[in-house]
Amino acid sequence: MAAYGVPLTAFALRVLRDRELVKDVHQEVFLEAFQGIENFERRSSLWSWLCSIAYHRCVDELRRNRRAGAVDDFDLLAGQVESPGAEMDADRVAKRRALEQCLGKLSVPMRMQLLMRHFLGLSYIEIGEAVGVPHGTIQVRMSRILPRLRRCLRGEGVAR
Repeated sequence: MAAYGVPLTAFALRVLRDRELVKDVHQEVFLEAFQGIENFERRSSLWSWLCSIAYHRCVDELRRNRRAGAVDDFDLLAGQVESPGAEMDADRVAKRRALEQCLGKLSVPMRMQLLMRHFLGLSYIEIGEAVGVPHGTIQVRMSRILPRLRRCLRGEGVAR
């Protein structure tokens, strides 16, 4: 939990945008991992296995909330997870706000896969295994999503 908790929590926060749901997902991920560690087949790394569990628990919560009619009005930057002592200058805050704004415009599956690739550092193969899609499909999706994200960021005033 100490090694992987913070990035998995930040991933779930960017997907679910609800702190209480994120706490539940965090607990579920590590409980499921603890209970299933004996069945971990080591076909992938422990990290990608945990990311896969987090992905599926986020999907479960999204489905549950869609049925409940939840509204997404969460300001993701309020209390953003930061490393201790990290300073946020005005430019960095503006860039993060623009990034969160643009990420929010993506469909949830696309946002999750993009975050798995560029935030969690999973390979296309690992993402494909986690979401049940061929890795080539994930590569194609990334090649389409990234230019859209860059255009959106330019539109938000972020040059690079």
